[in-house]
Amino acid sequence: MRSFKSHISVIFPLLILLFAIEFSLMLGKFVSDYELKMANDYNIIVVSEVELNDNMLIPVIPTFASLSTLDANLVLNRLKNDISAKNISVLKSVLPRFYSLKLTKFPSKETMMDIKTNLVKIQGIKRVETFSKTHDQVYNMLILSKSLAGYFAILVGLLGLVLVFKQMRIWLYEHRRRVEIMTLFGAPYWLKSAMLYKLAIVDSIIATTLVVIFYAIFPALPSFKSAIFAIGFDQPNLDLLSDAAILFGASVVVSIVAVSLVMMFSRRR
Repeated sequence: MRSFKSHISVIFPLLILLFAIEFSLMLGKFVSDYELKMANDYNIIVVSEVELNDNMLIPVIPTFASLSTLDANLVLNRLKNDISAKNISVLKSVLPRFYSLKLTKFPSKETMMDIKTNLVKIQGIKRVETFSKTHDQVYNMLILSKSLAGYFAILVGLLGLVLVFKQMRIWLYEHRRRVEIMTLFGAPYWLKSAMLYKLAIVDSIIATTLVVIFYAIFPALPSFKSAIFAIGFDQPNLDLLSDAAILFGASVVVSIVAVSLVMMFSRRR
């Protein structure tokens, strides 16, 4: 019973830590997927007096994806009832060319400024519309989301370390006589701390397994899917095998550090 309580006391803070880390990883994937979606939907409008092609833009835009022509006839057709056919023909001949430029990834503010500067330098291009206000709002939102996910993971990591450290101290206090006897007989450090390290590794495996199972089931729930779609996100493809390795590594590192600190403090007494 005491052994079971010892395991629970370590598994519980590890579960809190791993839940938070996986949530941060999932949030990061949401943001990355949304960033890719924004890159696909985002267009830079280029107004040019000369015909443009991919070869002209690829050297000056490293994130160039595609260039498509915007049909000016859609605008001219609306004017047919108000302007004569002759004037329509004249207007069509002097009307500049409009292009829609797509990028491979959503650009930062600095990258956007460089793209606009490089485009304007191309002879024949008269105007570049980047919709900077909308772009800056979306970009700031993405940066804020990524920063919050990172800070949240660090904060929870420190909290998890403190909780595991306290539980390890309790375990060491409960088994202090065994450790004192081993010390009197000259037992080496690794032998005295072997039980704690074993406890940390076993509990890390259990905690990681429980968290992976939860995140394998939870995103598949209809209520979760409907909530994600309602706010405009697509459900990301969670690589649980890769995440499991990250979670197990994080839990082992936190546990080993906590055990090492506990044993180090006990040796000073």
